[in-house]
Amino acid sequence: MKKIAILTFVVAMIAVLVLAQTDGDKYLIKNATIIPVEGEPLENADLLIEGGKISAMANEIPAPDGTKIIDASSMFVYPGFIDGHTHLGLSEVSAISSTVDIREMGKENPELKVAWAINPHSIHFKTSRINGTTTALVAPSGGTYPGMSALVKMDGWTIDEMLIKEVATSFINFPMSPRPTRGARVGPQTESRVDITAKLVEKIQEYLNEVRHYLKLRKQGAEDPTIIAPDLNPKYEALAPVLDGTLPVIISVEKAKDIELAIKFVQEEKINAIFRGCIQGGEVADKIKEAGIPVIIDDLYTGPLEPEDGYDAPFRNVSELAKAGVEICFSTGRDPALGKDLTYHAARAVAFGLDRDEAIKALTINPAKIFGIENRVGSLKVGKDADLFITTGDPLDLRSEVKHLFINGRDMDLGNWWQTLYDTWRKRPIK
Repeated sequence: MKKIAILTFVVAMIAVLVLAQTDGDKYLIKNATIIPVEGEPLENADLLIEGGKISAMANEIPAPDGTKIIDASSMFVYPGFIDGHTHLGLSEVSAISSTVDIREMGKENPELKVAWAINPHSIHFKTSRINGTTTALVAPSGGTYPGMSALVKMDGWTIDEMLIKEVATSFINFPMSPRPTRGARVGPQTESRVDITAKLVEKIQEYLNEVRHYLKLRKQGAEDPTIIAPDLNPKYEALAPVLDGTLPVIISVEKAKDIELAIKFVQEEKINAIFRGCIQGGEVADKIKEAGIPVIIDDLYTGPLEPEDGYDAPFRNVSELAKAGVEICFSTGRDPALGKDLTYHAARAVAFGLDRDEAIKALTINPAKIFGIENRVGSLKVGKDADLFITTGDPLDLRSEVKHLFINGRDMDLGNWWQTLYDTWRKRPIK
């Protein structure tokens, strides 16, 4: 009986903790300019948060009992931003190898799930959400098939609490054509390098054909006991949803000619692809649009691939992709310490021609659609997760300040390492 009583108590406590994490308090944000993204802005409007969800958006919403009131007069409410590619929770101090867990040994690890390597208490989650980011794709790195990414909320005691999708995408690191060396002439040597890239792509296709053959034999063995099926291969099994199109695969590619090769590869393999990088994507934007492939923009702390492209090529490239109708989203890339800079990349693209409203969509509803979570996040709508923030101005303006940030209806502590350093050194005695 004592064991049963103890077990009942433990289950009850777990249930209480789960409810505390999911429901949160009731909040009524009043007198704000609400930017739903999908729909027209609502002036001088209210937004009610209950049970971790947006329960109402209108003018003059009455406050239910026990509701906390936030006066957001002269301020703006936006849906939480989504970072399309990060190593958050996988790397703490890049110079200390024991704190970095972004890749495994070998070239082919498609079965690895990055979710279970994420450290929920990484300092970078707090620093990365100060400008409005509430969701991130956490990705593995290294090899041709580095593994499977996870979609997480930017808060939680455990990885279970943070996960939106344990498996969000697979990855194929596409071979890159080498950059020509300074002063090199285009000739047989250059052409042979391009041929090498094509041959590497053929090897990827050969590997996928091996997977198809394995899956065919496994299916036949399950249906016909006279057929000896091959032993279970976790690597091949992990690629099955990629080959049947149910799991999208992120393909990293940069140069225009490599993008064209990647489009051909995607069409021949009949896979559901998302491109990442595409620094020269503007040159073949129409082909990317025609293929219906969305693009994750890598961080814009970069220069042009070719000297003749011009210093501003990576920034102009974003607007050229958007103008062609390619669905884009932004990301902060490989360094988790720079996760707070997501809005800076979007602002830089706007400065070089990207429509400002398109930039906001590329931070919100676009990545939500690309990763298949638009029913929960990416815009402000009744019934969606209460992942949002209140800011003093345009979130793409460096002078704006995020005053409140909500994840699953919980008002987040915006304290972080950067603020701690600032406050500490402000108190330094001056002699």
